[in-house]
Amino acid sequence: MIDRFHTAMTCSPLLLDAAMGTRLMERGLQLADDDPALWNLSQPEVVAEIHRRDVEAGAEVLLTNTFGANRQWLSRFGRADAFAAINRQAVALARREAGVNGFVVGSISPVAAEEPGSSRDQAEVLVDAGVDALIFETHRLDQAEIALGQLAPHSPVPLLVSLFAWPDSPAEAVRRLADLGASAIGLNCVVGMESALRIAEALRRVTTLPLIVKPSAGYPGEVMASPASFALESAGLLALAPILVGGCCGTNESHVAALRAAWYH
Repeated sequence: MIDRFHTAMTCSPLLLDAAMGTRLMERGLQLADDDPALWNLSQPEVVAEIHRRDVEAGAEVLLTNTFGANRQWLSRFGRADAFAAINRQAVALARREAGVNGFVVGSISPVAAEEPGSSRDQAEVLVDAGVDALIFETHRLDQAEIALGQLAPHSPVPLLVSLFAWPDSPAEAVRRLADLGASAIGLNCVVGMESALRIAEALRRVTTLPLIVKPSAGYPGEVMASPASFALESAGLLALAPILVGGCCGTNESHVAALRAAWYH
């Protein structure tokens, strides 16, 4: 499985999924006293349905619903004791919907990087549960360096790094992440495909690593990018392959379907 994912990631464009949290909020999630990761146990059928919709829309890679599933964050909800069960269930739900030809990547948030050993503990559970790779999502550069430093020397799976902001001249940052063992680098939560494309082009000029591009369609209260406009602006990304493309905040399975249609029309 590890070799298959690495080969797929480096040899062809891969279509990622869309936002999990956005769609859970549409289904009643209240962030004031709940978290998306808790739904792996409390409402697993809803999480599975969202994964299924992404796969039916064309997603080849599902990210586990574990962005907040580290002990430090779960303790805010009094659920640190369920840490392992939440992560294992998340992998099982994603794996079932991904099918034999799909891939499952374990999502780890920057909160884990702030607590010594937290990223490592979560990664161990996710890997043991069967993920094909791990992704450090929405990290700052320094947080990603901490996470890679903890995991890269012993990781049996590829480590992907997705920052929410890159310096205008990213060469040094890219070099540092590559030297620490990142198998792919990129961005998420940047608003708009056009902005994401500019950053991706800057990254491609300084690295041959696979790129991750997962922009937001917008934020709550704002006018969201339609699936059609989101996909239209993605055309230039194919020239930057190897690349993995999906959607962050405000996106859903319609954005995934539009991306697939734009790529394979």
